[in-house]
Amino acid sequence: MEEIQPEKSSKAEQILLKLEARGVQLNYKGFFPRVVTLSSGSGFAPSVRYWRPRLFGTNLDLQASAGISIRAYQQYTLQIGRILQFVPERFVGGSGSGGLSIFRGVRQSDKEFFLFADFSYRNFPQEDFFGLGPDSEREDRSDYRFESTSFDGVLGWQLNSKTVVAFRAGYLKADIGEGTDSNFPDVQETFDESEAPGLTDQPDFVRTNTVAVFDYRDVPGNPHHGGSIGFSHSYFDSRDANLDFHRFVIDVRQFISLGSPQRVLALRFLTSLDEAKDGHEVPFYLQEALGGSSTLRGFRKFRFRDVKSLLLSAEYRWEAAPGWELALFYDTGKVFSDSSDFNLEDLEDGWGIGTRFKLPTSTFMRMDVARSREGTRFYWTFSSSF
Repeated sequence: MEEIQPEKSSKAEQILLKLEARGVQLNYKGFFPRVVTLSSGSGFAPSVRYWRPRLFGTNLDLQASAGISIRAYQQYTLQIGRILQFVPERFVGGSGSGGLSIFRGVRQSDKEFFLFADFSYRNFPQEDFFGLGPDSEREDRSDYRFESTSFDGVLGWQLNSKTVVAFRAGYLKADIGEGTDSNFPDVQETFDESEAPGLTDQPDFVRTNTVAVFDYRDVPGNPHHGGSIGFSHSYFDSRDANLDFHRFVIDVRQFISLGSPQRVLALRFLTSLDEAKDGHEVPFYLQEALGGSSTLRGFRKFRFRDVKSLLLSAEYRWEAAPGWELALFYDTGKVFSDSSDFNLEDLEDGWGIGTRFKLPTSTFMRMDVARSREGTRFYWTFSSSF
């Protein structure tokens, strides 16, 4: 009789497990070098993160990061206080959300209180703008520099292993300048204030943000079943300018195993709805956009922009080998300005294929090829699609 031997891990699995144990990055006295994607279209960004819990023997934690991309995009952050060890999962868009995220707690305890100060600086020199509304033309492509500085206080509670609520309040200073992409005109040359609200004057904002997330995925960074539901409400107060508005965001994700954990159907519903106060407008540079590496992948980054957006995505994911996943995906959605257009009519769509390289609890590299009525797009990023 043949003797039964315990299953041995393949060489690839052993390498992946070692990487997982090290977090896919080196750790030298709290410094973690890594490569990230700062914004859709930023290109690869070598960066470093510093993490120092219990600073000088106190109950304060310190977290800082710095990154500069190959296209001169820059982002610097500093957080100090009682920090929940979380992974930020952004809502739709790049500059539109002003850096607001939903937070997923790493399930180390059932309950966790967090309170910290959050400082951030971003300089994105080549943000695209095609005009507002679903009928914008790609021939009107222009670019601009988006620079922002924010100071926020964040208060929250991880109620249990699946539920996090958080409140953020602070100050946002945003500036729009000339873009650095010489292939396209500056937004100031192509559009005026009526076509791009907030173009001529960028006030400082006092903003608040309330977030609630229920995350029941089996493995949040690499789910095979379960899902998550996120809700966010933000208010941007432009002080003396006429650019005050509310934002409501709903982000629902569901993951269904198809016979085995290696085959997963991933679904996403995402909507962002801005409501300006009477007599006010939403500045174009804070409006959410569709297009790019995670939304409507068949179109260029920020291809469609307006005060309201709707996105539906579906992916069939197949883990062909440990750490290697193939995917077929379909995205559809639209932007609009009137609430009566919140429906499934006149949607833009795109489809494509992708390959992802994964650790047991995260995706560290993704390549997608997507097709739409405006051609074929290729993406290479260091983040998951959703």
